[in-house]
Amino acid sequence: MIHSRLRLATLALLVACAAKQSEPERPLPKPNIDPGRMPASGKEPSATAPEPSPEDTLQPMVPANAAYAHGWMPLASTGVEQFLKAHPTYDGRNVLIGILDTGIDPGIPGLNQTSTGDPKILDLRDFSDEGAVSLKRITPSGDSVEIAGRRFGGFSRVAAVNTGGPYFGGTIREIPLGEPPAADLNGNGRVADTLVVLVTRATDGWVMFADTDGDRSFSGERPIHDYLTGRETFGWAAKGRTPRLTIAANFSGTDQVPRLDLVFDSFSHGSHVAGIAAAHDLYGVPGFEGVAPGAQLLGLKIANSAQGSITTTGSMLRAIDYAIRFATARHLPLVLNLSFGVGNEIEGTARIDAMVDSVLAANPTLVFTISAGNDGPGLSTLGFPGSARRAISVGATLPASFLPPSSSGAREDLLAYFSSRGGELAKPDIVTPGVAYSSVPRWATGQEIEQGTSMASPHAAGLAALLISALAQEKHPIDARAIKQALMVTARPLAGGNFIDEGTGLPDIEPAYRWLIGERPVPDIQVRSVGGSAQTTGAFLEVHPGASAVSQKFDLIRPAGAPAAVYRLRSDAPWITAPARLTLAGPRTTVELRYNLTALETPGAVIGTVSGWSGGPDSLAGPAFRLVSTVILPAPVRLGSHDLRSNSRVEPGTVLRTFFRADSARPVEIQVSPASLGQKGLAFLHEPHGMPYRDESARAVGAPQGEAVYQVDGRDVVTGTYELDAVAPTTQPFGVNVRISQSPVLLRVGRDSATVMGTLVNTGTAAVKAELAMLLGGGERVETVAATGSDVRRIPFVAPAWAKSVVVDIAMSREQWSRFTDFGVTLFDSLGRQLGKQPLNYAFGRLEAKLPSGHPDMAVELGLFPGFADTASDQSYTLRASIRLYADSAVTLKAATHSVITVPPGKTETAKFELPQSPWPLGDGFFPLGIFAVRANDHTWTRESGLPLPNPPIAR
Repeated sequence: MIHSRLRLATLALLVACAAKQSEPERPLPKPNIDPGRMPASGKEPSATAPEPSPEDTLQPMVPANAAYAHGWMPLASTGVEQFLKAHPTYDGRNVLIGILDTGIDPGIPGLNQTSTGDPKILDLRDFSDEGAVSLKRITPSGDSVEIAGRRFGGFSRVAAVNTGGPYFGGTIREIPLGEPPAADLNGNGRVADTLVVLVTRATDGWVMFADTDGDRSFSGERPIHDYLTGRETFGWAAKGRTPRLTIAANFSGTDQVPRLDLVFDSFSHGSHVAGIAAAHDLYGVPGFEGVAPGAQLLGLKIANSAQGSITTTGSMLRAIDYAIRFATARHLPLVLNLSFGVGNEIEGTARIDAMVDSVLAANPTLVFTISAGNDGPGLSTLGFPGSARRAISVGATLPASFLPPSSSGAREDLLAYFSSRGGELAKPDIVTPGVAYSSVPRWATGQEIEQGTSMASPHAAGLAALLISALAQEKHPIDARAIKQALMVTARPLAGGNFIDEGTGLPDIEPAYRWLIGERPVPDIQVRSVGGSAQTTGAFLEVHPGASAVSQKFDLIRPAGAPAAVYRLRSDAPWITAPARLTLAGPRTTVELRYNLTALETPGAVIGTVSGWSGGPDSLAGPAFRLVSTVILPAPVRLGSHDLRSNSRVEPGTVLRTFFRADSARPVEIQVSPASLGQKGLAFLHEPHGMPYRDESARAVGAPQGEAVYQVDGRDVVTGTYELDAVAPTTQPFGVNVRISQSPVLLRVGRDSATVMGTLVNTGTAAVKAELAMLLGGGERVETVAATGSDVRRIPFVAPAWAKSVVVDIAMSREQWSRFTDFGVTLFDSLGRQLGKQPLNYAFGRLEAKLPSGHPDMAVELGLFPGFADTASDQSYTLRASIRLYADSAVTLKAATHSVITVPPGKTETAKFELPQSPWPLGDGFFPLGIFAVRANDHTWTRESGLPLPNPPIAR
């Protein structure tokens, strides 16, 4: 998703304006610039676009000339301004940057032409099918024609282009497009219109006519060709008004029967990304540039914004293929940028990663930058396809131009806490500025500042375009692996960072250019951690208390026929011991590292890197490979309440990580509080394997919110190691306390025909006295979906009048998740309007939606939108969908046994509760939803559970 899956939230910036967090890296959660001064919510980008405001009220967040003066296109962070002063023609000219995203709005000032006066956008293509228009043959009658039951005049305007036909009519409905502005294409304030187009063939190809002003006539309308033919655009608006959305046309099909797709950016994410990469004279301000103002753009729409900016089956691969063929035909070097992705479940196994690596291996001059994701600061949160080995995976910084000055006056970029981290993967490769003021469509005026690794990736793409432009003009060979190496080995590390957090750091374009023109060889050496998945590139070990010495092996893999080579090994961590030298001979060599863990304290982690350097004289070439190791020591499961951190200091702008184990069905409470009054920061909770906690991972700590409390219901607890991260503000340290309380008993729920049973399992060594209650909160329906292909699957149900909200949990196997690039989940009412949407970012996802106040019994439909990496139509999947309806208050059940019980150590006790007829009528397939509440050890623990009828006994 737009690392993403693309989710954005509007936030207040330190610079007294607002920020919009985006990744599509669905696009991935990113709270705000300064955790001490901003809200703690938000993901990049948000699924909700702002509703259009009256035309005369559209105002930029900050005037573009003021943003330019403040350096809010943070080129200084990577030395771009000085580089272009020294080399003004190396500005990306004669380089093509393909933006795989939500589309690009070509009507934005700054995306019109390059620094050399050439057209900025060479083509716009839609691979998402969001704007597909179904066409049918139509026959005119005199000067009018009927399309979709409506008659339009002015057909003579069409006949002037083609007098003999054939003619085709089609419609596009606003409701399926989701939210404004797409759901109000004509800008009339209504979201239920059906707009008409007419297609015929001109002498130079298919053209489209639209009744753009809504007067029921084609008189005065322009024929719109395919964007590639004439870079023509249109938009719907009343006469005298300017369209909010700039739309282009794509034609395909045959000479006899056309296919029409309308291309538009109704999410603004792709337009913002494009401006960072290559804007020129942004918003008409001379000198207000993106990173590579001389580069040209290719807008490749892969995301269906209507369903949460989700990729569709094969859209990534088809867009990549089109871009390569387009650039090859025009002899243009190509850079691709993908500010998009979803979370890895089993690192190194994603199908799209393998496909990207295969494409890059076959196209050695192609540079591909991909955002790392916005699921940080937890470890092993880097998403795919940013985890592809040959791509440049880009994390984010908070650029100095957006930060308040320090006590010494100057500021340096800080690592962005939302930026996804490596762990099982030796990624990201670099970090670049993750906040920028950039280009947005007219309807999104006021949202010019966004943050996320979605913003960092196009900055890196622009850097690659500058380097390629320089190499081409100086007649040096272009090699993507060399460009990646140049950016990495000349980058400057950020204070306190490590490879898992930031790769090699923040690139500096001038040193990278100087490195490249030296034409140093870059050996092709793959690193694999032995014991992980097939493509795991980092070692990620969990050890138990008392462990003092551990070893880890890595395989180093080279192409067949590579000559033997000797490398010196350097460790940056005193706890890692490596051989002094290593000889690589043959296609695979194994090296063993030893870890001395005596200094590792519960519940901490240590991260270190061993790098391999050529034995030759050129140390400037940088390391040929890196062996990255992460070792964590979690606090074990301990019943009752315990302090994991007490007044632990978190340095300004940094992260303190705490790890602890949890049991399935054992509720957990985590309290995070400031050590002193007036302090504030952010807390993040990550589930085992890195997924952000399913019920709002990011939470504010300190004034005015007080402490952050995570109460994990027994239904939601996952067996494994959780990570709790505390983030300090950018300007001051933060003292943090972390206290964990774990239920002394496991909670289980069951039923028979007339009784609900609540079971307590005491795995401890002391007896547990507990007060018990059972409540009904609504109803649950569980569906198992086993499907083949990419068609939308729909599950209809009825939300009764008593239901105030609906929660949908979608779960599939972790192994299966790696075959997708996206999976949309949307709730619709009977008219097709969206009640809520939340694309999956992992193999588990939760969608919560409030139902309209005072609604009657209403038909609702759950839509499932699978997006596979491969285009094959026979792909199958299985998932479990839990649909839960909640009333405004719960009903307490009468106890059939004692409501206060004592459970001896190692024993199990069960209490029974009478199950009356549901106080609310339940729809087909729904069963009562129970909430088992247990009061023990001064805490109340809960487990929510559906109460389906037990299976009848099997007759024998």
